[in-house]
Amino acid sequence: MSEFVVTGSNQDHIKRVLGVIEQTNRDGLLTDRRADGLSGISGLMTVGALQRFAQLFADDTSACYLEIGVFQGLTLVSAALEVPGLTCFGIDNFATLNPDGENKRIAAGRLESFGAVNATLIDADFEQALDALDSHLQGRKIGVYFIDGPHDYRSQMVCLLAAKRYLHEQAIIIVDDANYPDVRWSTRDFLVGHPEFKMVFDAYSPAHPANLNAEDLTRWEEGWLNGVNILVRDPDGLLPDMLPPVDGDRTVYFNEWLAHRLQAAHLAPEAVDLAGAIFRGDVDAEQVARETIKDAFSNNKAQFDSRYPDRNTDSDGLPEARFNKLP
Repeated sequence: MSEFVVTGSNQDHIKRVLGVIEQTNRDGLLTDRRADGLSGISGLMTVGALQRFAQLFADDTSACYLEIGVFQGLTLVSAALEVPGLTCFGIDNFATLNPDGENKRIAAGRLESFGAVNATLIDADFEQALDALDSHLQGRKIGVYFIDGPHDYRSQMVCLLAAKRYLHEQAIIIVDDANYPDVRWSTRDFLVGHPEFKMVFDAYSPAHPANLNAEDLTRWEEGWLNGVNILVRDPDGLLPDMLPPVDGDRTVYFNEWLAHRLQAAHLAPEAVDLAGAIFRGDVDAEQVARETIKDAFSNNKAQFDSRYPDRNTDSDGLPEARFNKLP
């Protein structure tokens, strides 16, 4: 029998969730399998919280664990092994953070080698997988939902909205990499628009792991690493409002529209890299960036030639007008 058992009282459940976070903040990992070769890039407190949250639903046959963004399987395997009777799903098409194409093989290999037979890897784009989630869940509800996929604003919001109808009545949502402003903004806007959910905990590191010195990196790898937002369903309004901190300047988000409508919108990352090299006065980096953006344009010239210099609306194929109909 699990130490944590879901009851009908949402107040008791919220207290248990807070207790799990406090215990994790104090003790870190629930079960440490690093010596057995289970590693990754999530903070150890994040992994420990997922292990304990999974335990909350150990005796609920209607519940499951779902994560967006598997990488090499650390969190999926860790949660699945903690509660062998809980059905677990991990969604990833391994299109990013996978330069050598090895991450899917590593993740699948870890599921097999650690014996996580209750975990299923869904190799698909996260939006397509969420659209077809019925076929995977087969009536189950998501008790623990770990969001660690693409970190742009829209992707984060899609992850929150598209899974909402599948969430367990006592679902716990863990949003990873909350140091990114896009992530915090989407969590904030979701909470503002859905007051039946509340944030119970957030934590942030002083910078992205790539920008931490070795000493700080070690410290934050033992913690919540690149930030986390944890949400629960609170339909009775037991908790006060608590929103992720955001910079009120929305210029970057307004700039998305200004960039998206331009002919070379798809070259925005390359253009920003080039601009950065110019500003730094890094002649070598500037030359590399110029060649990179030229190559990217040449490789997709037909696509760019099909667009207008500005005010592109991608209207081809749109209906002039249409009505929905009652059955």
